[in-house]
Amino acid sequence: MKSTRKILIAIGALLALVVVLLAVLPVLFAKKIESRVKAEMNRNLEARVDWQDAGLGLFRNFPNLTLRLDDLTAVGVGKFQHDTLASIRQLRVVVDLASAIRNATGGRSPIVVRAVELERPRLSLVALEDGTANWDITKKDSAREPEAGRPLAVSLQRFAIDGGTVSLDNRAARLRASVLGLDQTLTGDFGNDQVAVETRAHADSVTLEFAGIPYLNRVRLDLTANAAADLAKKSFALRQGTGLRLNDLLLAVSGTVTSAGERLGLDLAFGAPKTDFKHILSLVPEVYAKDFQTVRTTGAVAVAGRVKGDYGDKAFPSFSVRTKVDNASFRYPDLPLPARDIFLDLSLTNPGGSADNTVVNLSRFHAVVGSNPIDAGLVLRTPISDPDVDARFKGTIDLADVRRTVKLDRVRELTGSIAADAAIRTRMSWVDKGAFDRVAARGTVDIRDFAVKSEALPRPLSIQEASLQLAPRRAELRSFTGTVGKSDIQASGALDNLLGYLLRDDDLRGTATVSSRTFDLNEWRSDEGELSVIPVPPHIDFALEAQVGRLLYDRLTMTNARGRLRVKDQRLTLENFSVNTLGGEVALNGFYETTVPAKPAFDVGLKLQRIDIPSAVQQLNTVRLFAPVAKYARGNFSADLRVNGGLGKNMMPLYQQLTGNGALQTSQVAIQDFPALDKLASVTKLDILNDPTLRAISSKFEIRDGRLHIQPFSVGIAGTTMTVSGSNGLDQSLQYDLALRVPRSMLGGEANQAIGGLVSKAAGAGFNLQAAPEIPLGIQLTGTVTNPSIKVDLATAAGSAAQAAGDVLKEAAASQVDSAKLKAAAEAQRLVAEAEKQASSIRAEAQALAGKVKAEGYQQADSLEARSGGNALARVAAAAAADRLRKETDSKSARIVQEADARATALVAEARKKAAAPAP
Repeated sequence: MKSTRKILIAIGALLALVVVLLAVLPVLFAKKIESRVKAEMNRNLEARVDWQDAGLGLFRNFPNLTLRLDDLTAVGVGKFQHDTLASIRQLRVVVDLASAIRNATGGRSPIVVRAVELERPRLSLVALEDGTANWDITKKDSAREPEAGRPLAVSLQRFAIDGGTVSLDNRAARLRASVLGLDQTLTGDFGNDQVAVETRAHADSVTLEFAGIPYLNRVRLDLTANAAADLAKKSFALRQGTGLRLNDLLLAVSGTVTSAGERLGLDLAFGAPKTDFKHILSLVPEVYAKDFQTVRTTGAVAVAGRVKGDYGDKAFPSFSVRTKVDNASFRYPDLPLPARDIFLDLSLTNPGGSADNTVVNLSRFHAVVGSNPIDAGLVLRTPISDPDVDARFKGTIDLADVRRTVKLDRVRELTGSIAADAAIRTRMSWVDKGAFDRVAARGTVDIRDFAVKSEALPRPLSIQEASLQLAPRRAELRSFTGTVGKSDIQASGALDNLLGYLLRDDDLRGTATVSSRTFDLNEWRSDEGELSVIPVPPHIDFALEAQVGRLLYDRLTMTNARGRLRVKDQRLTLENFSVNTLGGEVALNGFYETTVPAKPAFDVGLKLQRIDIPSAVQQLNTVRLFAPVAKYARGNFSADLRVNGGLGKNMMPLYQQLTGNGALQTSQVAIQDFPALDKLASVTKLDILNDPTLRAISSKFEIRDGRLHIQPFSVGIAGTTMTVSGSNGLDQSLQYDLALRVPRSMLGGEANQAIGGLVSKAAGAGFNLQAAPEIPLGIQLTGTVTNPSIKVDLATAAGSAAQAAGDVLKEAAASQVDSAKLKAAAEAQRLVAEAEKQASSIRAEAQALAGKVKAEGYQQADSLEARSGGNALARVAAAAAADRLRKETDSKSARIVQEADARATALVAEARKKAAAPAP
């Protein structure tokens, strides 16, 4: 019994030791193996490779070690220094444990890699027009650093990808491809020269485009490949059972692939051993996506192809692919119409040497949908260097028949017709050089009563009529009338580069005149009621002359919007664009861009004329945030400013990021119930600060760091002057300095008490303080808009008064004036003060009269526009007459103010002249 217990204890101790070793060994070797992997990568790759975290464990692939690298990235250098070539959620490298221990303890044997596993890799492969590729990151032998570390051997038995994404943009070959949801396993004992290789691959979606023509569009792919590999000769021979499935189309593949230097030798054949029309039809995404298994088809199909030759640097293999469909049809059992009489003969051929030698020949396409036949053909040569196009299309498509033939699950409504009879024969070089006498282009495309409602569209789209006419030089949009949601659109214009846009990814250039009676941008709101980002489309270069009678945005209603719009490089530029809104006019110059769709940006210059302050506060959040005093103001303002920044997903400015500057002018402004002035009036006992009326303001400002910074400016207020400077923030905080000069007789409260002592002291010396009638007050305004904090600098006021008194006493002593002269001086000061009071009254009455005249004139102008009716010419004439009336009103109001100011100035000057006269 005791011996059994000892044995169990020994076994338990041994197991514990094993567990401890399994836990400790990875810790001992983790840093060495991690640094070894990083050294090998940096030694062999021309890229910046890094990862967030690393780990080493024995349990996942026991008895081998598993090195784990989390969030690995490879960023290019040189021409691709800002591009991420690869990002991998997790890379796992399985290492032979014995080789790792020998290497770590000083042996010269290599670390042996058994498996590589990639979890959620994202590869972005780009080749530039000059042939430079971002995936060519392996250092040349001559450029490698001398090997300082111990050797690293690869004896793979397994390679796996889980959830990969691959994009390819080969600009030199005009080849684009994307692979989504890629899962792949590759197995084989690569430690031997002769290897039986098996690979299985699946992709949720594959898209392939060559020379502007899509060949695969969101196709599911499955690959099963078995090959006999001779690693010594670098050759792979595909065995029976190798197949490629594209949706429901199964292609058998046979042949060999060899590697010689940087070239691949290809000798492959493929074809469809058992194919009916349904398998070819599965490559159409709209058909395959919905109830495809229920589709009934007829017709014969043939698919065959071959690739032979070298592929690599300055080498391109020959290939031929042909697909032929004879008299096919398909029909959904629960839809009323079939698509019938389908014929297709498509071939792609290339004799080798260059991808530019490819010839695409769609010699025939014919189909009948409903009762309308459709015919098309295409020949495309030299697709890379100089696309040579011969294309034709003829037919009428009844869109209601399309919906009765094909299941369009996300489309709720589809009606109307598209009729086309067009042909083009040209080379792109002829178009580029303007040799339009060599271009053959004719035909029309007409759309009638088109209407679509779809989940893919934010609002219903309808086109009452549109007509496009092809000509050698350009495509003329003779007419376009339609609606997007509730917004109507009318347009005409021309497309100057339709072929380059279709075949070579050039920008689509054009000009157009666009008008709308009402355009509602609020229809772009999301389901949550917020505006969503309105993207500016890429590859568009359009110049638009636009006029919108009524433009709606958020809570803002704008009328008579007109100006020039330029769409280019995903940027919408406004040139001399203006609208009438908020009781005045706004002119805009600037841009809005969505080059980064998630981060729209803008940079706009604004010129605002006669904007009603209460309306601006009610409609514009920016005014409420940056000018909180406007909430308590009545009047109008004009401004000239430039502001830039970013927009959020709801198309509202990101206020903390806004920067800008400008100038502001106001007419006479009445302030009511502004907490800061109310509190200042309570502290100083100055009645003039209770709901004051401010004279015209002219100031400059800057927006930065979430605050509006005001440069110092002076404003008249009830016969006194206030100087203002400081800033307020988005958080409604206030940081302002006010300097107020008021007659001493108006001072109340603590200020009057503080100066009272000075008055008594001066009187004892025979000094009348009325000789210094104005007292300056320094005021600090802090806190928030609704809870302000006031600090009055009384010491400054007292000091200024004392200085004034001291100056007068010194002058009296030096001149030995008597009390009679002092009384005369006091009388002179009284005369001046009385004149200034009368002058202030004259100016105030003039301001009131000018305001009344202006209000009446503007009311007449508005009434004139309102009576113009619905006729466009009448509206234009009325708007011009109203503008003239407003200008005349402005001029008349200004003359009233100027004449009153001149009379007031003369009155004060006369009083000062009398005060300066010698006493009798």
